[in-house]
This record gives sequence, C-alpha cells and structure tokens, in this order.
Amino acid sequence: MQYTVFFVILAILIYLLGEYLAWIYRDQANSDYDLPRFLTGLKRLDSVFTPIENGIYRLSGINPRREMTWKGYVKAVFVFNAFIWALLYVVLYFQNGLPMNFVDVAGQSWDLAFHTASSFTSNTNQQHYSGENLSVFTHTFGIGIAMFLTPATGLALMPAFARAFNNEKDPRLGNFFANLVRGLVRFLLPISFLIAIILMAEGSVQTILSGKFTAETFTMGVQNIRVGPHAGIEAIKMFGTNGGGINAANAATAFENPTPLSTLVLTLAMPMGTFSAIYAWGAWVGNRKHGVAIVAAFIVIYMTLTGVAIVGETGPNAAMQVQENGLTVDQSVGNLESKETRFGPTASAIWGLATTGTTNGGVNSMHNSWTALGAFSLLFAFATNNISNGVGTGLLNILMFVILTAFVGALMIGRRPQYLGKKLEWQEMRYVFVVILTLPIIVLLPLAHAVVYQPAVDAMANPGFRGFSEILYEFFSASANNGSGFEGLADNTIYYNLVDGMQVLLARYVPITAQLAIAGLLANKKISPESRGSLDTETPAFVGLLIGIIIIVSALVFLPALVFGPIGELLSGGI
Repeated sequence: MQYTVFFVILAILIYLLGEYLAWIYRDQANSDYDLPRFLTGLKRLDSVFTPIENGIYRLSGINPRREMTWKGYVKAVFVFNAFIWALLYVVLYFQNGLPMNFVDVAGQSWDLAFHTASSFTSNTNQQHYSGENLSVFTHTFGIGIAMFLTPATGLALMPAFARAFNNEKDPRLGNFFANLVRGLVRFLLPISFLIAIILMAEGSVQTILSGKFTAETFTMGVQNIRVGPHAGIEAIKMFGTNGGGINAANAATAFENPTPLSTLVLTLAMPMGTFSAIYAWGAWVGNRKHGVAIVAAFIVIYMTLTGVAIVGETGPNAAMQVQENGLTVDQSVGNLESKETRFGPTASAIWGLATTGTTNGGVNSMHNSWTALGAFSLLFAFATNNISNGVGTGLLNILMFVILTAFVGALMIGRRPQYLGKKLEWQEMRYVFVVILTLPIIVLLPLAHAVVYQPAVDAMANPGFRGFSEILYEFFSASANNGSGFEGLADNTIYYNLVDGMQVLLARYVPITAQLAIAGLLANKKISPESRGSLDTETPAFVGLLIGIIIIVSALVFLPALVFGPIGELLSGGI
C-alpha cells in the first residue's frame, strides 16, 4: 500500500509541478507554452515574484535581457560556481573563528575542506565528516546558501537547452543569471518553504540562535544535543536534490524527520522536482506526449528498482538467521538492522531508491546494513546515473540517453537521425558519448586503483564482496553527484578526500560543458518538419527502446563491478 500511495501521489505532483515549471521558464525557453486553464490563476504570482527578481537584478547588476551563446553560458556557470567554492572553502577552513560557533567545533583540514567545498558546490553534498562537526553559522550561511544556489545552477541550464530546439539559426541561449534568479525565487524558495512548514508542524526543529541544549540522561550523565535550522535545511536538502544533513544519522533523527508523514513528504520531495523537469521539457518543445513518454520510461525503471529494494529489505537478512531445534529460522519482520523503527523496512526501501534514483544524498537508514538484493538496487540505480538524476542537470543527462535512442532508433529503421526536428550528426553524438562515458571512466578507473592500494583497502569495514561494495558505492556516490553514504568506509583520509573531491567536480562540469556545446550546435540548425519518415518519440516502442538502451549501456559497463559487489554477495548466500 505504501508503494502504491507513494507513486500515485508522485504522478500527480509531477504533472502539477511540471506545468508550473514550464510556465516559469516559458519565455527563456523561447516556447509558446501557456498554462492549462485550471492553473491560470498562477499568473497572478507574477505580481509577487517579478518585483523581487527585479530587485535582485538591480542589486547584483544583472541585465536579464543580455543574451549568451553556449560559450558565454559555460563561462558564467564556471565563474559563479568558483565563487561558491571559494566562499565554502573559507567558511569550512576557518569556521572555529566565525560567529555562532556554539558547539566549539574546529575548522576542517585542508583536504577535507577541499572535498566538502567541491562536494557542495557541485550539488553532490557528499560528507566525509559528521554533521555535528559544523557550526550553526557554517550550516546556515555556508552549506545552507550553497544548497539553494547549486540546484538553481542546474535549473538555469534547462531553458537554454530547450532554446536549442526552439531556435532556428540563432545561437543565443538566454541569460544564465536571469534563469538562476527565476529558479530560486519562483521554484526552490517557495516550495522549500512549504515543505519546511510541514516539517515544523510535524515537530522538526527550526532554530538559528541556539547551537545545543543540555539534557540529563537516565544514568545521571549529561548529553549536549545539537540543534539548528533542521526543518529549513532538510526541506532544500531534499527538494534541491542536495543531501548532507545537520546530524550524522541524517533523516533517521527526529529533529530532521520526526514522523511517518514527514517521511512521505521528504521522500516525495526528492524525485518530484527532477521528474517535473522532464515533463516540462515536453511542454517547452510543444509536445507534452513526448515529455510523458520520457517520464514513463524512467518511472518504469524507478518503480522496478524500488520494488526490488522492498523485496530485499522486507525479506530476511541472511546474516541474522538463528538456529532452533536444528532448523534455520529467518526473521519474520524484514531486515530491521540499522533502520529507524518509525519507518520500517518498506518506507526505508522507498526512501533509499528515492535517494539513489536522484542526486540526493539524504538517508533514513544505514545502507551498509541492507541485504545484498537491496544493495544491488541502490548500486544499479547509480549505474543508470541516478535514473532521474538531479534538479536541472538531471533533465540534460536524461536527454543524452533520449538523443542516443533517437539516433539508434532512426538508424534501425533506415531513417535520417533527428530529434524534435533537429538533425543529429557526428558533432552532437561525439559530445553525447562524452557525457555518457564520463560516469564509468571516473568510477571504474579510481576503483581499480583503490582495491589494490593498501591504505584505501584498509579503510574498508568489511572483507569480501561487501567491502568491495563499500568502495564501489563511495565512488558511485561521488561520480554520480549523489553524495549518500554506504558507510562502513573510513573515507576521511587524504586519499579519499582528494579522489572524491576531483570526481565530484569532473562529474558535474564535464557533462555541463559538453551538453551546452550540444545546445550551441543544435541552436544553429534549421528545424525540419516532422514527416511520416520521422521516428515517433511518443510511442510505447520508443519508451521500450529508451529503457533498453539505458539498461544495456549501464549493465554492460558496470556489470563486472556489480558482480564483485552485491551480485557476488547475493549468490554466495547474502553474507
């Protein structure tokens, strides 16, 4: 029932948010889109949002009407994100000298600060530290601000890519900074605010002026309990596909995630932003059916892997079997090890796939305690590049598979490869393969080194298949811009800080550069009208081909690594 309720609500939210997101960027995407009749009341929000945006433009000196080519877009992304990185590094390294340091935390080492700044700038949010080891100031004015700005960077890329298909012989892709501001003001801030209100109503903590309170334990001891802006950080952490919690136990704690209702809200928050962008794509290019077809393809993969996770985690844990009267007796309540009992195996499994199905690093259970089958579902979601990926950039990553499918499908039926009226040639496909091959290259090459490099091997908590999965998950988490932790791996070392720090940067900015180059090439092409000979991108056949290409590419590249990890563990009895 939880599985069904979750996906029914998600489908409704994808449609509503998709239409809203398409309306937000209708002019920047150079689209003729208009809201459905029953949502036309949203147009009144222009009178609220426009003055705020104009105020930001004046304060920051942005000219929203200044158009950029793809190279100007790339430059703007790099300069803006370099500023975020520098700000974060300074705050993290010198946090013990900054205000609101109520818990007397020290600044991070140079290598840990490099990894953390790189991770949060790239919207990966992988943590090699306990959340309690950051001051309230760092969480609020460092990490918190980055959690809004980095997903806004991704949102700003979407209308530029839509322009590539709507423009004809026009290299202008819009204005990066105008798109950034619009995504912040109209999408991330208001929806995160609503989520935070729900969390506070459910009992989540939200305070800035206190860093801790002291409690007396049952054994007459004293415990300092960390408090901070939990509800606000948690809202954007989930909806902005960020991850990275104030507490080490993340969303398993009552301060961040107090009730089953808050778990449902937060679990929905992770994929709804990414899938709504896919739906909005169809509206921007004037073909909602095509947007629905792409959503359907990725929802099928997402639902299937979620089902596998539920089967794995509601089944018995082979490591917890007991012997009674010479018979092996399994657990009858599922795999409860390292799971919060408020949520149980099913809600934890749905959350886990929402995390690895997007670039969100938030967790509500310990993934290293999942069964071999459950761990396989998490890692296979990584292998598909997080299924729906992240806010903004997720749409662009998904479109790489869609373009590849259109290219292959056209060749299979003997037609000229084109997508949405734009001819696909070797120049575009070269960059498509750069994007698709980036993930396996930056995962598998460091993995091959880590499993033979003794300091990296010594960091594993478990031997054999599970230990291999710990390193594989670590590099997947960094290279897929996800950030969640399998845990069990002592990753706060110079080796892992530097390797993961480079992975998160390469995984973010190499694809963005290649994708904007594709947009620049396509924007300069003529639009060819669809004909009988064109590949239909709305049919179940196209959806099936898209699913097949995603799975085949993922399986062929990562199957050997998965065999040495969760598959090997599963075949050996799950222990």
